[in-house]
Amino acid sequence: MNISFIEDEKELTYIITDCSKYSNIIESQFYTLKDGKYIKKFSKEWISDIQVLKNNYTKYAENMFLQMGYFQEVLWEEALFKFIKMIEKYDINWWLTGSCALCLRGLNIKPHDVDIMLDAKDINKLNRIFKDYVVEPISSSRGWVVNYFGVLFLEARIDLAFDPADFVDDPFPSDFGPYASKNLEEIEWKGNVVRIPPLKIQLDVNKRRNRSDTVKAIEEFMKTTTF
Repeated sequence: MNISFIEDEKELTYIITDCSKYSNIIESQFYTLKDGKYIKKFSKEWISDIQVLKNNYTKYAENMFLQMGYFQEVLWEEALFKFIKMIEKYDINWWLTGSCALCLRGLNIKPHDVDIMLDAKDINKLNRIFKDYVVEPISSSRGWVVNYFGVLFLEARIDLAFDPADFVDDPFPSDFGPYASKNLEEIEWKGNVVRIPPLKIQLDVNKRRNRSDTVKAIEEFMKTTTF
């Protein structure tokens, strides 16, 4: 994999070449293929230190894609634990969703990243805490399912999503939307309390996404668990 960058007055562009091994993964992360190169653009408005961001991406990108493609072990537990420890001294409202939330209940699921929901008011604080681990800057994504989005690499990829739009719960609740955030459950994990969505919501979401293996795992788990 070869990584390079282009800058102009307004944007920083990531460029990836020699990456056929990861092409499907890269495409799934909203990179655009143009003239044999995968590119992704970010407004400089959201980047506080361009050189640090470039260094982070150059350092972590290949391991990130290797894990996401399951070519390497996904170190999600190490990533989540490190995230928790790095923010524990700060007043930051966060909760966990996605496959890792199921893993914390004891399900045998294989995440390819860690999905964390947060409040936009904490963006500046998070940028300071994780300056050396940001690989995609926390940027506006209004018009998408969340209002802001960014990516860290802390032993594994961590997606940071902020302020989900109301429509993600229409017509049914999502596992990252406002309804889930108001009905979170607490799990004790490695000496920490982690808030996660209700299992029934995650079951319904995975049914709608036709993730049959995950649905089967949740249903089997629910048969043996008392709520």
